Amino acid sequence: MAAPTPFARQLHPAFLRDVDSGAAVSSNERDLLDLVRRHGTTTRADLVRATGLTAQSVMRLVDELVERGMLELGETRSQGRGKPAATVTLVPDYAHAIGVSITTDSIALGLMDFAGNLLGQHQEPMRASGRGALLRRIRTLAERLLHKSEVDEDSVFGVGLGMTGFFIGEGSKVNPPEPLDGLALLEVDTLLADAMGHPVWLDNDGSVAAIGESLHGVGHRYRDFAYFYFGHGFGGGLIMDGRCSRGAHGNAGEFAGMLPALGLERAALETLRSMLVKDGEDLPDIQALVEQYDPAWPAIERWIERVAPGLSVIASAVVAIVDPQAIVLGGRIPPDLAQRLIPRIAIDNVSRRGHARPQPAIVTAQAPFDAVALGAASLPFKECFFH
Repeated sequence: MAAPTPFARQLHPAFLRDVDSGAAVSSNERDLLDLVRRHGTTTRADLVRATGLTAQSVMRLVDELVERGMLELGETRSQGRGKPAATVTLVPDYAHAIGVSITTDSIALGLMDFAGNLLGQHQEPMRASGRGALLRRIRTLAERLLHKSEVDEDSVFGVGLGMTGFFIGEGSKVNPPEPLDGLALLEVDTLLADAMGHPVWLDNDGSVAAIGESLHGVGHRYRDFAYFYFGHGFGGGLIMDGRCSRGAHGNAGEFAGMLPALGLERAALETLRSMLVKDGEDLPDIQALVEQYDPAWPAIERWIERVAPGLSVIASAVVAIVDPQAIVLGGRIPPDLAQRLIPRIAIDNVSRRGHARPQPAIVTAQAPFDAVALGAASLPFKECFFH
């Protein structure tokens, strides 16, 4: 069983299906809501066919979700020779979620409504010194985002947090890279929940970015893909049948873990930044590299030469183990750099009797804005209302 995403506070009673269950929706309601989310606009007849439930059950479920304010019935549309059917859609204003991304040198926030629309966003360098100052800064930025988007804080269902690092197997404690020493081995979700006054769902940046990509990027074409996250280090996430596969401890997608024993180098943007600094470029952090990226930098080709063998091993292993439809190159990597990497990733594929295994497409990420902040904003909804 995949590890659940840790969350630090109980749901607000206003969002509960009933107080005794402690859940926002039932299993059947979740199935129904997820179908509506995926299709955007559908009908009760379509939901009957997709779920296998009886027409009476679907009608009852839809009516209850309409009464609770999650679904709305719209204009009727033709159903062939039958009677026109009312459309069913999500109500965007039913609830909102805030997504927070914490990297080694930046923070980003996104505000999302119940229908998955991005209402506002903000990104800035990591200026806060100390854990308390960082948490207060996130709270301030969230308040500004809500005010600017004219969203009442009472409608905030929860906060999603994507943070670089791996889970150590003790609740929600994450072991991040050295620049985030102040957050190391702490239950950051609990700390942020106390600062924000809302439930907080926490996951590592690779998995959260994969979720963001599944909802707002290549997930519209592929239900199964591996997401390669390029940042200070290198990691990623796995989306299988449209759902994030986290593994037993929440660390599925730590792809670079297989490289040291093979003597291969991980595709970390921090390595590229260090190479560029040695070449005389003034790049104090990864954010500066991304903002000032120049395709003509000579160090780029040297970096690709160093990291392509490791990426090829990882891609080959991923294809052999999970057989994805696609491998997505994303995270903080500049699109030009991702495109240049694609032809250099060689996947082992020995043919037999003239036939080889089908290979995944290797594509660049398509999610708008910061994929981690997008995915983080989706976490509360994915965990409680959708799949």
